[in-house]
Amino acid sequence: MHVIAIALAVIGTLGSTSIGRAGDDHKELVVGVWEIAYSDAKDVPIGTRLEFTKDGKMNRIVKADGKEVVRNDGGYTVEKDVITLTGSDGKKNDKGRICLLNKTSFVINDEAEDKVMILKRVKAK
Repeated sequence: MHVIAIALAVIGTLGSTSIGRAGDDHKELVVGVWEIAYSDAKDVPIGTRLEFTKDGKMNRIVKADGKEVVRNDGGYTVEKDVITLTGSDGKKNDKGRICLLNKTSFVINDEAEDKVMILKRVKAK
């Protein structure tokens, strides 16, 4: 019985924390470098890094010939619990619902394509 009560308390705490962190908090927390740990999308390789800058730009960091290559892939916007990624051509808009965003974890659900992407924050070197 005590285990159930503790589990409900933890779930309630985590749930209220993620609900309370909407809007401006998401805009601040998303800034930084994130590494893709899991993705349902076949065209997104695990280990790819995404850098979200304060000014709304997004860079993709990939490995090519053993070296890291930074590619400017466009930009992003965050409104409430939705992140929109815009391609460098300004045409491709991928929207995803932010399911979880904190200092170390970032989970995006593309509801239109039924895909999930899990990212972990990369510490600055």
